[in-house]
Amino acid sequence: MSGWTGWTRDRAVALRCAAAVASTLAACGDTRDDADPSATLTTTIGESSSSTGAADESSSSGTPYFDLPVADLPSEECAGETVPAEQKLQGARVVFVVDNSPSMYAETAEVQARLNGFAQGIVDDGIDVRVAMLSAAAMGYYTTNFVAEGICIDAPLGSGMCSETPDPNGIALDTNEPQYLHVDQYVNSSNAIPVIIEQQPQWGPFTAGDDTVHFVIISDDDSNQPAGYFIEHFIEVEPDRAAIVHAVVPTTDCPEAAQIGQVYIDLAELTGGVVGDLCDQDFVGVFQTLSNAVVQQAELPCQYEIPEPPEGKDFDPSQVNVEFDDGQGGGFDVGYVESAADCASVEQGWYYDDPAMPTAILVCPQTCDAIQGVTGSGVRVVLGCATIPAG
Repeated sequence: MSGWTGWTRDRAVALRCAAAVASTLAACGDTRDDADPSATLTTTIGESSSSTGAADESSSSGTPYFDLPVADLPSEECAGETVPAEQKLQGARVVFVVDNSPSMYAETAEVQARLNGFAQGIVDDGIDVRVAMLSAAAMGYYTTNFVAEGICIDAPLGSGMCSETPDPNGIALDTNEPQYLHVDQYVNSSNAIPVIIEQQPQWGPFTAGDDTVHFVIISDDDSNQPAGYFIEHFIEVEPDRAAIVHAVVPTTDCPEAAQIGQVYIDLAELTGGVVGDLCDQDFVGVFQTLSNAVVQQAELPCQYEIPEPPEGKDFDPSQVNVEFDDGQGGGFDVGYVESAADCASVEQGWYYDDPAMPTAILVCPQTCDAIQGVTGSGVRVVLGCATIPAG
């Protein structure tokens, strides 16, 4: 998979620290100088290509989180409780755009056959997934364009109810919300990029949240618009989100190709997506690669909710500290700042959502960026010690 470009990376960094909720433990009000500041380490994304995590209802609403444990303070210090460390990744939002031209019937059948497995592979990694489809749903004419066979997705991802007649721009019968949306949209050999932009009113609300949107374009042809068209217009319709485009297109002039999908290839490289060669006709391998790419981009949130303190103890917001451990004997302390506005003046920092009545810990954008994807690393919240300001 190609690396992140500045366009995608910068926007993703700015977004992923803005809307995640996690769980940490309140400090005990009673403290001593010899308090044990240790806390169980919460690991970040592991070494495998498919990260693991646990999804729940919050991830499907665009509010991802992961839990941090209570510091294991001595019993005479406070009646500490330990919350199991549980990492939860942000959700995956994927929009498929499938060419409906007659030369694509075999490939359309492959997409139909493999979409359930694709989605299930992401779910198995503990990630809430929503899949949208922009492609014709029924046999018949879409204005002057005839489709011999539309796409219909079986349960459990889709409903399995297939549209009998075209309903251009309508919602196809195999839609199965909240996990699957099918917009009955004819896609020709070269208009996948404009279709994405024009159909934002449909897929935008369905994929709403801070999660990066993955677009998977499957075509045996090339685009009639340059890659820059997508970037320019996507920012207009989704100014606060990051996008990654994946392309399953011909990479050589093979018998299956109308022409090499060079614009789609360029767009995938620009946005950090993957390219699958349609000429290989290896849809098992292609869909596995796509699944891995989506999983790898599901990131840790950077906001941690403060729950009720242990029974009989009072929360003291002046006795909370945050540390990062890189898992290799290094790391750094994350000092406290008064607000998000103060983040720019420090190297690393964290702050409360509301200093007067805090309910969550948020780390600064640069700290959020630093703790992502470092194998074996973790975050510790130290409770019961005087809060150290950022230097």
